[in-house]
Amino acid sequence: MIDMRRLTELERKALFALANAVGKDDEREQLMSDLEHCFVEEASPDGSRVVFHIDGYQRPPYRGQDAFRGKDHFPLEGTVKDSDGTDMDMAIYLDKNNRLLEFELVKHAVGPIGKPDWLSFGMK
Repeated sequence: MIDMRRLTELERKALFALANAVGKDDEREQLMSDLEHCFVEEASPDGSRVVFHIDGYQRPPYRGQDAFRGKDHFPLEGTVKDSDGTDMDMAIYLDKNNRLLEFELVKHAVGPIGKPDWLSFGMK
């Protein structure tokens, strides 16, 4: 059985800030709706990869990550500090139907990824 949870309030705030920055109304509304109706699964032991499960949505076969990009909007990326104060990059990835798939945290410094300090979140 997959261990799933709702987004924390601070995760929600960061992800909604990213989704709200999308230029196309229909894409922004879909992302916000997905965030409202999702559970998340921590797909890596350190919490660096979190997979979205959207209520009532049958996900297409996995074909890898697809960064949210296009001529009318920019990648959904931000930064957040981990528990040791090191900056980490954060990116949201979509499935082939442009629905939330996962977000990933990448720490470029040496050392394990610590718990994200979501109060430090900023847009890229």
